[in-house]
Amino acid sequence: MEISLKNKSALVTGASRGIGAAIAEALSACGANVMVAYKSRAEDAERVAASCRGGDSATVAMEVSSRDDVERAVDAVTKRWGRFDILVNNAGYLKQTPFADISDAEWAVTMDANLRGVFLCSQVAGAVFASQNAAEGGGGCIVNITSVGGQMGGTKAPHYAAAKAGVISLTKSTAKLLAPHGVRVNAIAPGFIKTDMYEHIIANTDVSEILASIPLGRVGLPGDVADAAAFLASDRASYITGHVLNVNGGMYLGAGS
Repeated sequence: MEISLKNKSALVTGASRGIGAAIAEALSACGANVMVAYKSRAEDAERVAASCRGGDSATVAMEVSSRDDVERAVDAVTKRWGRFDILVNNAGYLKQTPFADISDAEWAVTMDANLRGVFLCSQVAGAVFASQNAAEGGGGCIVNITSVGGQMGGTKAPHYAAAKAGVISLTKSTAKLLAPHGVRVNAIAPGFIKTDMYEHIIANTDVSEILASIPLGRVGLPGDVADAAAFLASDRASYITGHVLNVNGGMYLGAGS
């Protein structure tokens, strides 16, 4: 099944490394123009953009919890390519902290990066998609990267799990709100994926314990999530909205599993 995103333009947040970089490269490989958004790793973002060999690519500095930055990044997409079709809300922040030690400041940073950013980006992009579709017809889609922790809870990072649960709820709400405008909104809930974040996790966790929790017996790769994102962003998923796609090797199979 061929996935084509030719002539479509995408903004991927947190795309300078890890899952975000893999998603940017996957969308590009399917023909999309890709704006690689980053917070502070400019050189890494440039390398990712250079590796996007399908459509055109560029980079933009962006703090997802800043409305001004979000509006500027979305404007950069429309100015460069004339339209905006795909938003991938990937940027996030995880710090494992005992529940009793989570400070107000750390709670706020975690919510800003993982939930407020998704809200702001979705609100700004949703308005552009709706306006664009009213003028031209067509679609537009949002793919949110949440986490298995948002479904199962997380004892080592309960603030992160709470934020990711909020992303799931926001996905369902915005799917309903934006559907009349022809905009689809879905989420991907990764399990353990080999990224810098995963390396931080295994520093405090027994790897054998992690593998024992995954029925498929392996840790995922960024490409596993990227392939799912490319599918959800494509017309192959044109009748899917409000869905949470689990990419976790079977470690969570839904409520009651």
